[in-house]
Amino acid sequence: MGGRTRRAALGALAVALVLLGAAPAQAQPGVGDQAQWRIRQDIVDHALREVGQREGNGNFYPEKYRDVEPGVLRPAEWCGVFVNWAWATAGVVDKPSMRPAPGASVLEQGHWATYWQKWGKTTGRWKDISERDVEPGDAVVYGNFPDFHAHVGLVVEVKYDRTGRKATHVRTVEGNFGDRVVYSKLRSIEGLNAGRYLKATGFVSPF
Repeated sequence: MGGRTRRAALGALAVALVLLGAAPAQAQPGVGDQAQWRIRQDIVDHALREVGQREGNGNFYPEKYRDVEPGVLRPAEWCGVFVNWAWATAGVVDKPSMRPAPGASVLEQGHWATYWQKWGKTTGRWKDISERDVEPGDAVVYGNFPDFHAHVGLVVEVKYDRTGRKATHVRTVEGNFGDRVVYSKLRSIEGLNAGRYLKATGFVSPF
């Protein structure tokens, strides 16, 4: 079983166990970098536990998503806030800033969904959808920077082809989708979207 195949199996097991209320699966020796894989599993676990959470009136999402760092706004459109919260809570240190640098455009921060794409490209963590290179814990971006009509979510499960090298399907958890946190069915990489006219463009790795 290849490394990617083993990681996919662990990711699927983690999804099942979290939904059943059991302890998450732990990475086994030899499966990539253990510290990074543990963080990836924590991202998945945290995201899955939030499924069904809803916002109040006017984008007043659950307050704890704001409390992980200064600069997170509430109320706000919060798909990027949710991804930031899951990464931060799992221990990801280097991630998009939730406020623009002095003098920078208001678009240059993690509340703006497609900024995750720009940040990923700048830091070498962007993986174009055509590469089919994705792992649990990655952010999935729908749209291109600086699109206004856009979205960002979290990958919680990946299915690979027989080689274990190319992803064929993903399952996601996404905040601010219909004003709540939602859990998707397993969806094909080809045509992956967050609505008919909002196609996924790629993935951002937390490392």
